[in-house]
Amino acid sequence: MSKRLLPLLSFALLASTNIAPVSAQSIPVNASPLNVELIGVNKQLQFEQPARLLDVLKQAQQQDLVLQYPLGTTLFDGSEQALRQSTALKNSVLNQMIQHNLVAHPFYKYVTKHQFAPRVFSAVDLDDIRLDKFKNPLIDGEFSLVSMPREEKVIYLGNLDNVFSVKEQAGITLKQQITNLKNKIGELAYPPILIYPDGNVVQPHHGSWLTTQYYLPPLTMVYIPFEDFETSEMDQDIVKLLTQLKPTSIKSPL
Repeated sequence: MSKRLLPLLSFALLASTNIAPVSAQSIPVNASPLNVELIGVNKQLQFEQPARLLDVLKQAQQQDLVLQYPLGTTLFDGSEQALRQSTALKNSVLNQMIQHNLVAHPFYKYVTKHQFAPRVFSAVDLDDIRLDKFKNPLIDGEFSLVSMPREEKVIYLGNLDNVFSVKEQAGITLKQQITNLKNKIGELAYPPILIYPDGNVVQPHHGSWLTTQYYLPPLTMVYIPFEDFETSEMDQDIVKLLTQLKPTSIKSPL
């Protein structure tokens, strides 16, 4: 089922404090229903017609989904086309790792066992949407809503002996974290790539990550490349795939 974000301009006169009822004239004749899987509570919201994002979030709360950490709240595209694209990217990453003789590497197994889907809305903030009607579109199609709890930990993964969930480094800069974790993660051959909980990617260049104070929000992923990130198609594809990591529960993806 296709997904569309319906134009907002026609709703510019709607009151900002309350969501006006959706009139029949507002909805295209071929508009699709809306289905939203609520990850972590094993429930699904079903709408016979497009619904506003705010209404979806309110109903999700009524179904016991806790919207605690905006940076970790994401609406993933659940359409067949989107999932095919993510699956193709996942398979491409796995094939490239096989070509690099990494099939026995722990990260290969990590990619294999996880699910991925494109993001549609990231850093979903309920209060922000209430205040700005332009952040509250009508949506239809298939989605999955994930709202991760705020856990004070950072996830290190990639060219390491394992995937590490580090809980005692909250508020500590990236450089100091890596120094503190030296006995666990060893010396890094290449600078790390940061993937924030909202899917944004930061690539510290050369030695800047040693001098710039990068602070990592809870649930940030620190990806250690296998090769020079600037020239490695495999590492670039891996980072792109990790931005689409779809948790299957409300626990952190490990």
